[in-house]
Amino acid sequence: MRKALVSLVVLAALTCTQIVAANAAVTTFTQLFGGSQGDFARGIFVDSNHIYIVGETGSFGPNPPNLFLSIFRLDNSHKCSVAVDLGYSERGMKVVAYGGNVYAIGDTKGDLLLVKFDTDCNVLHAAVYNIDRKSGLPSGLSISPEGSTLFITGIFDTIGFTRMGETVRAEPGYYLLAVRTSDLSVAWAKLFKMAGASSVTFSGNKLYVTGWTSTGDLFISKFDAATGNHELTKVFSTSQSEAGTDIVVTGGKVYVVGTYHDPNPNKLSEILFMRLDTNLNLELAKTFGTPSFEDGASLSMVGGLAYVVAWTNVFGTPDTALFAVNPMTGDISHAFVLRNDTAYHLTFDLTSTGTCLIYTGGSAEWPLFYAALDSVTSGTISFTTSSPPPLITIPSLTPSFPTPTATRFTPAFNTPSGGGDAFYSRFCPDALTVSTTITSTDSVLTKLTLTTTLTQYFAEPITTYLMLVLLAVVAALLAALLVVGRRRKLPSG
Repeated sequence: MRKALVSLVVLAALTCTQIVAANAAVTTFTQLFGGSQGDFARGIFVDSNHIYIVGETGSFGPNPPNLFLSIFRLDNSHKCSVAVDLGYSERGMKVVAYGGNVYAIGDTKGDLLLVKFDTDCNVLHAAVYNIDRKSGLPSGLSISPEGSTLFITGIFDTIGFTRMGETVRAEPGYYLLAVRTSDLSVAWAKLFKMAGASSVTFSGNKLYVTGWTSTGDLFISKFDAATGNHELTKVFSTSQSEAGTDIVVTGGKVYVVGTYHDPNPNKLSEILFMRLDTNLNLELAKTFGTPSFEDGASLSMVGGLAYVVAWTNVFGTPDTALFAVNPMTGDISHAFVLRNDTAYHLTFDLTSTGTCLIYTGGSAEWPLFYAALDSVTSGTISFTTSSPPPLITIPSLTPSFPTPTATRFTPAFNTPSGGGDAFYSRFCPDALTVSTTITSTDSVLTKLTLTTTLTQYFAEPITTYLMLVLLAVVAALLAALLVVGRRRKLPSG
């Protein structure tokens, strides 16, 4: 059963927005950064001191594109950035930090690349792993609570490729590695011929992995973190295709976000939200989306809500959407879109400070605006569940430890290059009911809160509504809307 939600709130946000509400402030902040060529962020991590972002840069370092790491302080000031080059094409995919060290995974020549930094962007160590003579793409990264072991997932190409003059055809599947942070040596490695893995997380000495099968179904697997031994896999199937894209374990529950191929040809794809127990028994499954296309990308928890960051083309170009879901009921609390009137804007990864969401990606737009989504539908979904024994092998693994060229740089901020730039955005949902509105401007940030209630679907350009809001200056925020469900496969570019 589906229901449509039809109220809409428009929220203008230039660089920073502050909403003052009954002893709380909802703050948003968005920052664009990069150089003269194309730059794109794919992974983000935050701790009590810094924001860490990795991706690929075409602007900095020799032989671009290169993997880059940028570190920001929690006040959003830039601390340092570095481009890492091995003489080929390198890109960063995911990042974690622990105990003064930063670990970024990416790829080079189709091999897994792992780089260890300090928090001043100095390269401490680098490793390249050729896994089973296959070309692939790393997709997930987690770290043990004591910081001794990294857990890495990745997917293999399913088409022929050339390595060292020899044509090799990789079989579909994914790998799971445990790597020691001390010297980047491999503790254990597993190869699963199931299809593709998109995310891994550590909880209670177990690893939980989600992704998709070769038949277009969503799977979740559970492993022993110390040995890599497989404990359980469940496959969740419908007559459509679906895939898991991110997984979080908290409070004794497993939460998965993914995408679901809707049979409605006008919708194409919706976001899928699932809750399970730690034995992978399904407790809740819902879908949500607009009348257009949504693709669930990443999941994080803030303030008792599960936030899903997704792609949407409800306005005709790819934009970032945030959906807040009650994890106990699957009901939508609220949803926002971050966009401009032109070009693309995509988010790939989401993290949380505990009180704020921070997410990152690439954008050809600036400035960007937050607005609430309307015409969101939600529905329940039923799965056929199976527990097939996966085909597991121990892959051949050839590590090398090259010395990369590290080029420090300072990016330009909030100045679009024309080729696309990296960005990150902070969303702090302390309260979503506005009692008073303030407007102030300084030389660094534009702080602006303008709200209105509309009854029609938000189909016209955002700037049209912002002008109406500016003229009307209506200070009443109507909160409580929105959403659950849809499917996506990890992009390779």
